[in-house]
Amino acid sequence: MNKKSSWFMGAICGAVLAFGLSLGGYAVSADLAPSSSMEQNILAAKSKADHEALAAQYENEAKELQAKAQAHKEMGKAYEKAGYFGAGGKFDTVRHCNNLAQKYEDAAKENFALAKMHRSLAEKAK
Repeated sequence: MNKKSSWFMGAICGAVLAFGLSLGGYAVSADLAPSSSMEQNILAAKSKADHEALAAQYENEAKELQAKAQAHKEMGKAYEKAGYFGAGGKFDTVRHCNNLAQKYEDAAKENFALAKMHRSLAEKAK
């Protein structure tokens, strides 16, 4: 790859990265925010079936979050392997990906804990 095409690819990667970062916080926040139907289900949960349904929803969400964490770990490895640490080393793409992966893993753990709580409530419900 010549110098000009190398610069162009770097510029494209930087632009894509900047765009992704500008959305990144919103994407994580949106993933972690409960939907209004979920809120309604929580408020209405009285029966064993209600709590089992909530537990299943939390488990499904946790699995999706784990998949996102794994994807970000793999992206971090790819950035590290490719040597893309940002323009002039000012932005550490590997650290960014690993930080997002950790946030998704933490959120998955919380969702599994909520699922466990609702399974317990389901056992006690009539």
